[in-house]
Amino acid sequence: MSRINVLVAAKPEDVLAHGIARVVADSANMMLVGGRPLALDQVESCLKQIPANEPSALILVGNDPENQQLADRLLLARGDLVVLRVEIGGHQVKIARYATRNESLKLASLLAALCDLVATAHDTDGERTACFVVHTDLPGPRPLLDSAIDWVHAVLRHGALNQGGGNGEIPGLTLTATTVNSLLDERPSHAAPEQTDDVKQADEALTHALQNADIHSEPLAAAAKAFGLTALEFRLLLLAMAPELDLRYQRCIGLLLDDMGRRVGSLALFMALLGESASVRCQLAQSGNLARWRVLENRQAALPAADEPLRVDGPLLAWLLGETGALDHDPAVRRALRLADWPGASLYQQRPDRDFALARIKHLLTPPDDADDARFVLYSGDASAWCALLEVGAHAACAAPLRIDAARLIGLDPAAIEESGARLGRLARLARRPLLLDASTAELTPQTDDSLRLLLAAIGAAGGRTGVLCAEPTRIVRLIGSAPFTLADEHAVNASTRLSNVRAAVGLLGLSADDAALQMLARQYPLDVDGFEHAVRLARARAVPGEAADAGMARFVSACQHVAAEGVSRMAECIEPSQRLGEVILPPDRARQLDEIVDSVRLAAQVLDGWRFGEQLPFGRGVTALFHGASGTGKTMAAVGIAQRLNIRILRIDLSRVVSKYIGETEKNIDRIFLDASRSGAAILIDEAEALLGKRSEVKDAHDRYANIEVAYLLQRMETYEGLAILTTNLRQNLDPAFLRRLRFVIDFPRPDADAREKIWRRCLPSGAHELSEPAFRHLARKVDLTGGNIRQITLRAAFLAAAAGTRIELSHIAQATSAELTKLGMAAIDLTLPGDRLAA
Repeated sequence: MSRINVLVAAKPEDVLAHGIARVVADSANMMLVGGRPLALDQVESCLKQIPANEPSALILVGNDPENQQLADRLLLARGDLVVLRVEIGGHQVKIARYATRNESLKLASLLAALCDLVATAHDTDGERTACFVVHTDLPGPRPLLDSAIDWVHAVLRHGALNQGGGNGEIPGLTLTATTVNSLLDERPSHAAPEQTDDVKQADEALTHALQNADIHSEPLAAAAKAFGLTALEFRLLLLAMAPELDLRYQRCIGLLLDDMGRRVGSLALFMALLGESASVRCQLAQSGNLARWRVLENRQAALPAADEPLRVDGPLLAWLLGETGALDHDPAVRRALRLADWPGASLYQQRPDRDFALARIKHLLTPPDDADDARFVLYSGDASAWCALLEVGAHAACAAPLRIDAARLIGLDPAAIEESGARLGRLARLARRPLLLDASTAELTPQTDDSLRLLLAAIGAAGGRTGVLCAEPTRIVRLIGSAPFTLADEHAVNASTRLSNVRAAVGLLGLSADDAALQMLARQYPLDVDGFEHAVRLARARAVPGEAADAGMARFVSACQHVAAEGVSRMAECIEPSQRLGEVILPPDRARQLDEIVDSVRLAAQVLDGWRFGEQLPFGRGVTALFHGASGTGKTMAAVGIAQRLNIRILRIDLSRVVSKYIGETEKNIDRIFLDASRSGAAILIDEAEALLGKRSEVKDAHDRYANIEVAYLLQRMETYEGLAILTTNLRQNLDPAFLRRLRFVIDFPRPDADAREKIWRRCLPSGAHELSEPAFRHLARKVDLTGGNIRQITLRAAFLAAAAGTRIELSHIAQATSAELTKLGMAAIDLTLPGDRLAA
């Protein structure tokens, strides 16, 4: 059998994945694809590079649910692939392969089992999976920890042997005056206490083990190197860890402290064990690494008092003893740490232009060895696009970043912010990963700036590679002061990249569409890259097996609508259009103008960008229209029909919520609605626009001045809006002329004539629900001179009358309902009896 192409993937990376990858790489009959463990989103692109006729296998390591989804998808897509899933549970590793047989194997047997699976995959009727359990000795031998325990044992034993006694006292419980006087009779010694041969040998062995320790498998060695601990600091750390290493050491510490009720050592005790106390304390204070890196519990700036219990910081202690995720779960870190990947990376993996920034990002995340580690890296532009690029670049650079949300720390008190920053820096240094701080959503206030300044200073003090994502780089430059930095200010998103995102999203769903449809979709739903990825996931969740391609595209468009509408404020009512534009009864010239509105939105990209007409329009790239006419002539219905034709939603402004008596609040509400419409791709509908856009009056008092400001602000906001805005009014003459000048379409909705009224009657009375004859429809159209809105009210009322009588709608029901409607309008009653019926009577 030819060499097997093996991919090892994990989320996140762990020791087991690297161990399996090393074993695969050393195998003579296997080739490790990529040369290292891959991220999940890299697997499919790597598989595409393997010819279909070559044997291939995928080993998925970890318990993430995405492993199962990826395995199912790849097994369906590639008939030549076998998949092994490795689920980790404590020190037991389960290797599952979807099957019926169970085997107990050691990790070393994994390759033989994999070869067997590949060889028999085509002989078992498509069975390419099995299930077995591997027991492993992870995390493996740790020589430095063993040497550290031996050294602690020797030092404490030496101290216990030298413990005084006699004079009838019980060490650890009682102390006589004779013993105290004898201790005070001796002059203090400024020389280090003499060590026994056992202590010297243990100390030499510890030094040798530390020098030769592997920082990747020995947390103690990694901490000593990352923190720059001196030999004295490292040994004090080990003594502080002693109570966690063996119960006997707790009892020994109680004896040495002359208090059997105490189980944790003090600084005074450990200094006495390490040398002359004053000299030891001076050396510890000068280096300051224990306080700087929060090695000791609850110590931020100085060494503890001599008699205080000396404990190692809880999360750090757990990490030093082998709990790999302990630092991530540190409460001061967890509140700011984003554990999930930034969305959007899957789309950038599909984009042909994804390489334009990856080289730059890879250089920023993994700088040369001689680069300044304390340098800040700044990003500007669209934050979500940068996040997606950083996620892709992080995998390319083999350095998964630590993602920090600055907004979660802004509200804390200064001491808590500094503490979180220091611990985040410690985590980044120990994990040897870049730290990326997302400050793009932080408000522009003096208080927020002060908090960011503290946070950046605390993180920067730890060194390491730190990136800051921000909307305005000048703000962060001002906050970091004189710290050196590299500025990456390329804009990550524009109209062309949004189109690329749409094309990539459609490709991920296995769909296809022409460029015109994709451009229309990108313009209607101006989502960020993460929004399109969410739409892809939502569309997949709603997929129906065997559906047609056009149904799949409609499902994706619907998903884009729902994602875009998320978070829309309650300042406006979100309407799902259900009425068709063809249902609006208007004269032919008005109907053509409605079609023009649809074309102006649908073909905007071609005319404004392709034909470059947009260069002549610094403002006004959107489409604004005014529908005016008598009540009930179909203005709102036409707006809904346009939205239905464009497959977008409508945000209908609720004036009672927009207009505020407080100065400046109306403008804020208007701005919020336009932002909601821009983000959701919806059209704006302002019914009864004259209430908000009345003629500006002469300023006689403060009320007039602020009312004029509100009108002026809305005019300005309309000019900069790039979507569709429709206004309706019954009183065109009451609108401000300056506003009319800014409208692209002004359409008059006339009262319907007899022919139009007959069409309205027929449309409002569904076939099968009435008993009206052809002459009856013509008679109603001539006799009832009302608008379509009134006719709809009449037919609805007549329907309930007929339903109550147990019959279908008859002319008598229409007459009764018409009489009630005319009375409501203050008009005289009409005799609707047909001429033939009157003659018969």
